[in-house]
Amino acid sequence: MLTVSAQTLLAATVLILLIASLLWGVFAYGLKLQPQASRAMAGANVFLAIALLLSGLRSELQQPWLTVYAADLAGTASFALLCLVPAWMDAGRPPWRTPAALMALAIVLLPGFPLGWPLRLHTTVLYGVQAPLLGLATWHAYRLVRRHTRRAFALALSLPLGALTLLLVVRAVEPLLWPGNTPDLRAGSGFNVAWLWAGLLLGMVVNAVVAFLVLAKLILHIRSLTLCDPLTEALNRRAMGQAMEQAHARWRRGESYALVLLDLDHFKALNDVMGHGAGDQALKDLVSALRPCVRDVDALGRWGGEEFVILLCDTDLAGAALVAERMRANLEALPLRWGPDQRPLTASFGVAAVEGQDASPETVLLRADEGLYRAKQQGRNLVQAPR
Repeated sequence: MLTVSAQTLLAATVLILLIASLLWGVFAYGLKLQPQASRAMAGANVFLAIALLLSGLRSELQQPWLTVYAADLAGTASFALLCLVPAWMDAGRPPWRTPAALMALAIVLLPGFPLGWPLRLHTTVLYGVQAPLLGLATWHAYRLVRRHTRRAFALALSLPLGALTLLLVVRAVEPLLWPGNTPDLRAGSGFNVAWLWAGLLLGMVVNAVVAFLVLAKLILHIRSLTLCDPLTEALNRRAMGQAMEQAHARWRRGESYALVLLDLDHFKALNDVMGHGAGDQALKDLVSALRPCVRDVDALGRWGGEEFVILLCDTDLAGAALVAERMRANLEALPLRWGPDQRPLTASFGVAAVEGQDASPETVLLRADEGLYRAKQQGRNLVQAPR
């Protein structure tokens, strides 16, 4: 492996980076998959390819401002873009400040080397700026994956970025430990060739991992469309029914559950007076008020219209009534604000727990519906159990 020259590895790496940038361009403009993140990945690959190409042509061009300063800024811009990709993938606000500060530091420091600063410090300064950028990208990628999966899987997916960060750290420290050993990337030392091999392979893996994350986000979005109500993002009726069936199967093995059925009070009048837009906002506000009372093991679903069901796992009737009362109070404290208008929101709640004679969750739901009917009959904005 080490018989391959450094120049050949540089050329191969540039070619692979350009191919990767074309594929990311297809993702961004052709398939419209995570367009902001895909454009950033395309730009990161192009900038890194330019940096390596200019570094490889240093002796031929004899233009230090182009082959040193421009190459350094292109490489730094590549890693700055890379650390913004996870935020764009998660539709969050990109962490601009640290990348911008490090990019500004590179713009200020790196012109000194074409002007005559000792070249032995060039590698240390360049990779000393770039390594924190890639480390930041690693951290944001880990946090992105960790929010949706287990810690071990998040560590495994962020490992290639972490390994690339370590390579940059090694590259920054190496001139301090062995001055003059590796003057630039074209040198044919064993260290240089091994470093370029590692960078080539890890660069391919990083592109593959980010592409996997983009496709995983697409799959999660499609899954959300099939399982969730598009307006409120609560589970739809089909997904909620499945969750209830699974809870009933667990009950047969000894784990109890309860159901809360609720109906938004005077919803038709709200639609008639304030319009359907206000009605949609009221349903969203309702779900926002309910969610703090719903644990990860529970389930919240829209059963139809303004009617919602909450599945409370390992909960008896008394516990379900307490949860429903907290939900009722949360909603009552959250008035609907629609333009200049403000209107109180309340709901009626029926609760029921599974019992020995229940053949299916529908039987439990019927009892919760009886409680809901009683709450409406007694004036609404109440929690009631069946008689």
